[in-house]
Amino acid sequence: MKRNEANDLNGAAMNLGAIGNFAHRLKLVRELPPRLVYAKIAKRLPWSDRRAVRVAEIVHSPKDLKPDRLFGFFRTQEALLQERIAWQPIDFIGRNVIEIGPGPLAGCGPMAIFRGAAQVYGVDPDWIEGVFDDPAVEEAYLRPHHAALAEAFGPLMDYDTFRGRLTDGLKIEAVGLEQASPGFKADVVMSNSCLEHIDGLDASLRALATLSAPDARFMHLVNFGNHRNRESPFETIYEMRPAEYRVKFGGHINLLRASDMQGSFVGAEIDTKMIVVDQPTDKVEAIRLHPYWREHYEMDDLAVRTALFVGPGREVET
Repeated sequence: MKRNEANDLNGAAMNLGAIGNFAHRLKLVRELPPRLVYAKIAKRLPWSDRRAVRVAEIVHSPKDLKPDRLFGFFRTQEALLQERIAWQPIDFIGRNVIEIGPGPLAGCGPMAIFRGAAQVYGVDPDWIEGVFDDPAVEEAYLRPHHAALAEAFGPLMDYDTFRGRLTDGLKIEAVGLEQASPGFKADVVMSNSCLEHIDGLDASLRALATLSAPDARFMHLVNFGNHRNRESPFETIYEMRPAEYRVKFGGHINLLRASDMQGSFVGAEIDTKMIVVDQPTDKVEAIRLHPYWREHYEMDDLAVRTALFVGPGREVET
């Protein structure tokens, strides 16, 4: 294929992706606060100050400013695991932690530090240095977050100590797992709705295995839905082949199903168990399945919307 032809195809894919996302973006414009909408528009302008725009997104986002939201996910997941399997709550004291895709507010890293983690290292290609330390973010989020942590886990440290421990013990880099360099072997590895966004996941998990201690604890929540419509989480995905979906909607999700995800962990020699959280078969039956999906997957697999992949760590060779 000639270069010009390839460029034309790539341009067509981008245009279709923009069209496919248009309805979703209109919905966000209607639902989000005006200042947050302005910030999201501004970040797409090539001349914008990325740090200032990200700070504006955070301080004007009702979702981001919920002080217990991020560690609330973690607590809910551990509670579910304790109901389903013989799961022992993760003890962070003295542990080295890796978090994949923590997001602009450092995910569960501050919680791990508050609960005694020695070091927390995050990888997130969208991380913008300086945002988390911005005074506006500190006042709008970090101080209320510390108060929420103290309410949830007890007064383990005052705010000044907490702030100092974050400075010394929390590091996030704008890289992927294959470029990660934490400087330690992780005792705890976690992610929340992140692995489904990683293209080339097999290689990333193999890299993760080399960064993890033999007895590391793993907890990964994976969302296999379309990340657009909670009421119909599989629409568009199962209505076409994966290649067509990527042309129309872009590569925001890797389209791996639960069995694929488990296979990727096995291939990386990471010993995990899959715990299905949500499996709404009726949501699959409500849409017209493209033959591709019928031919490659069982209905039980297609119906998994969210699942936890957990385990003690990397398999020890004998």
